[in-house]
Amino acid sequence: MKRLLILAVAIAFPYLAWAHGGEDHGDATAPLPTTSNAVRMSSTSDQFELVGVLDGKVLTIYLDQFGTNFPVTKAQIELESAGWKGNANEVAPAVYVVSSEALAQPGKHPIAITVQAGDTTDLMDAILEVGLVKAGAIGLEHTQYPREWGLWSGAAALFLAGTGLVFIRRRKQRRQH
Repeated sequence: MKRLLILAVAIAFPYLAWAHGGEDHGDATAPLPTTSNAVRMSSTSDQFELVGVLDGKVLTIYLDQFGTNFPVTKAQIELESAGWKGNANEVAPAVYVVSSEALAQPGKHPIAITVQAGDTTDLMDAILEVGLVKAGAIGLEHTQYPREWGLWSGAAALFLAGTGLVFIRRRKQRRQH
């Protein structure tokens, strides 16, 4: 009997020591790297390298020379996709922006990009794939917390009920002998 009680306490003890209420109870974890959930596209040719980042309705384009990775300034960039046309404006050296309601819609957007920088003109293509934002996809929130507590509490209750039944049976057997 004492062994059974000690076993029940030994099994239940770690369950009681779980972190709760924002407490950690463990080693400090390394912070997660900061990343952007913005949609990206890229394209390269033998003249230019282009990366586009869609944040909301604004597409930011970074333009470099292909061989040297040198920033390309004062370029004219024209974009075209499924009935939409736009010209990107330079907001910083080699950084261009264009607003587009059409590109912000979910789906795959093939984009034809014309880049003219000085005497060099190039036609590039890219695909901007915008997905649907799922609830809870961005945060690190633990959404199953109440369900897990219910599961573990049920398992603990079942274990304790089984232990109690074993205890009652053994007691009855001892009285009969």
